[in-house]
Order: sequence, then structure tokens, then C-alpha cells
Amino acid sequence: METKKYEVTVLEKKGTCDNALFEKMAKKGDLTAIKLAEIIGVEVKITGYAKCNVVTDDKNFNINYFDTEEYGLVSSGSEIFTESVVDYFGEVESVRLTEVKTKKGKTYKAVPVLGNSKKEEKTEQKEETTNDLLPDDLPF
Repeated sequence: METKKYEVTVLEKKGTCDNALFEKMAKKGDLTAIKLAEIIGVEVKITGYAKCNVVTDDKNFNINYFDTEEYGLVSSGSEIFTESVVDYFGEVESVRLTEVKTKKGKTYKAVPVLGNSKKEEKTEQKEETTNDLLPDDLPF
């Protein structure tokens, strides 16, 4: 019985993907991920990512995995998406998964959700109002 060639090299890993278990699962082909194209338009919190190279009998390609709190692992081969994740990883709480048109067709991008910056976390001060100054005969 002939065995099929399947080799995975983890090229880069950060956050929750930066551990021996992720690398072992990748090399054994045990990663299960949803395709990015299936969840376009949603807002997610990316907690880690990994860039992988896969070699089989027929193909040699790169695939990237993104660990999210909402969907678990998400996979994509989009270089533009990966660049946008790497650019903002650790700086924002969440990103919106978007589709963009290019000369070659369409690709994907992680757009930071403004107001969710980790470096600019603000504490809100609530102003208390009391009813002491209101007349008792108001209709509400």
C-alpha cells in the first residue's frame, strides 16, 4: 500500500497557536478549521495565528490559521488577510472579516474595529443623578 506524502512546516506562530500541541496537530493533519470565506462580515477576536507550508504529492502551498474566540480555528491562504492580522495583532481587541476586490479577483482583510484598542482602554465615569431636585407633581 502506497502512502501519500503530507508534510507540514510551521513557518511562524503567535499567541494561542504558539505551542507544541498546535505544531503537533498541524504536522499530523489534525487541524480542523472553518474557511474564512464562510464567515465574512463578522467581528472576531483573534487570539493567535500560524503560517504553515504544506507539501503533498501534488501540491506545495501555504495556508494560514487564525485562532478566534468565536469560531475556533479559521483558515485562509490570503496573503493580504494575513498581513492585516499580523499588522494589528495585539493592538486591537477585535477585527471585522471583510472581502475586498482586487485586479485578480477577490481576497480578504481583517479590519480593526475602532474603539477596541488595547492600548487605549478607557474607564468610563458614570455621572449619578438624583431625583431630589424634581418636583413631586411631574406626570412621569
